[in-house]
Amino acid sequence: MNLSKRSIVTIVILVLVLSVLGFLTYSFIAPQGMFSGLPNDLKVLQPADIAAAYTDLDGKVVDLSMFKGKPMIINSWATWMPFSQTELPLLAQLQEKHGDAITVISINRMENIETIKSFMSIYAIPNTIVHLADPSDAFYKAIEGFAMPETAFYDKDGNIVAHTRGVLSQEDADRYLEALLAH
Repeated sequence: MNLSKRSIVTIVILVLVLSVLGFLTYSFIAPQGMFSGLPNDLKVLQPADIAAAYTDLDGKVVDLSMFKGKPMIINSWATWMPFSQTELPLLAQLQEKHGDAITVISINRMENIETIKSFMSIYAIPNTIVHLADPSDAFYKAIEGFAMPETAFYDKDGNIVAHTRGVLSQEDADRYLEALLAH
């Protein structure tokens, strides 16, 4: 296939224009885009958001408001998400390291308790954090989730002070947690 110089220049210009338009669209529309007006995706957790019916792995109903009063890390995850294999142990390590100063909660998205327990057994996920099932996906909807996994860091009053979309790194977890504990 022989392309003329003019065709090549046209293709290059078209690619550049589309790249610039894509960048500008992301910058203005994406929640963490630099011009979106939503820096760090901050949001206050309202009582209605935490009144949903979550259950622990024994099937008992749990109300998230019972955890208010100290900083919380809440991770939305699923067994089909490969990153959960590394992220859940990281969260368990944070809980072990900080003890009663924080509460770490993993909320599974719409999977049954047997599936959750099987996953936790296969990947040796520690029970040192609070594991909950969310059959209606209420938490993910409340934080306006669109990536997986998502992790929200709450102050003792239930306000989100940091929200990560996608894989949580050790560095980000430490940085957000340090800021939470400094309050």
